[in-house]
Amino acid sequence: LLLRTGEPGLMVAEEGVEALLADRRRQTWLLGPGLPAEAPTLALLRRLLRAGRQVVADGGVLTAAEGQPEALRGCAVLTPHAGEFARVFGAPGADRVAAVRAAAARCESVTILKGADSIIAAPDGRVAINDHAPPALAMAGSGDVLAGLVAALLAQGMPPFEAACAGVWLHGDAAFRALGGAPPGAPLLPEAVLEEIGGAIAALLPF
Repeated sequence: LLLRTGEPGLMVAEEGVEALLADRRRQTWLLGPGLPAEAPTLALLRRLLRAGRQVVADGGVLTAAEGQPEALRGCAVLTPHAGEFARVFGAPGADRVAAVRAAAARCESVTILKGADSIIAAPDGRVAINDHAPPALAMAGSGDVLAGLVAALLAQGMPPFEAACAGVWLHGDAAFRALGGAPPGAPLLPEAVLEEIGGAIAALLPF
């Protein structure tokens, strides 16, 4: 007998999208994790952008935009892994920095190409490379944590490029903290990384 089932990682609002958009406090949206790679997902993205919202595009949004980089134009931040990047923009080739910079300019969006050395590019040509992350972050769900962290920084008023750079660094630092002294190859759950973000931020504060 099944009495109840649920997912402790989910938070659900009772209001529909239109009601949520009517609330002017909700200026920053993360769109993509858990969403199907289908036309309605892109339609929702267009609705948010028309309403002037800041959008971090991840997961299903990026997959739904396969071969349609123009569909992502105007997002605040894009967070593709290598496969998603290739599906939207084509293979980056040998010069990954140039490819990410071109993608950012084309979509007018800060773009993070996630990887062992994540590349963050702004539409104005600024680029940062983050090497502060353990290999164990290459796991399912890790990108959702990163996208949520970037969206949270955006929602607090940080500009998109700075939010992306800070989010990528904090994500990696939280992962190192979660691993502690674990041996190479030790598993790392997204929830463990999430729990260490507060510590990663606190370590940077001067008090």
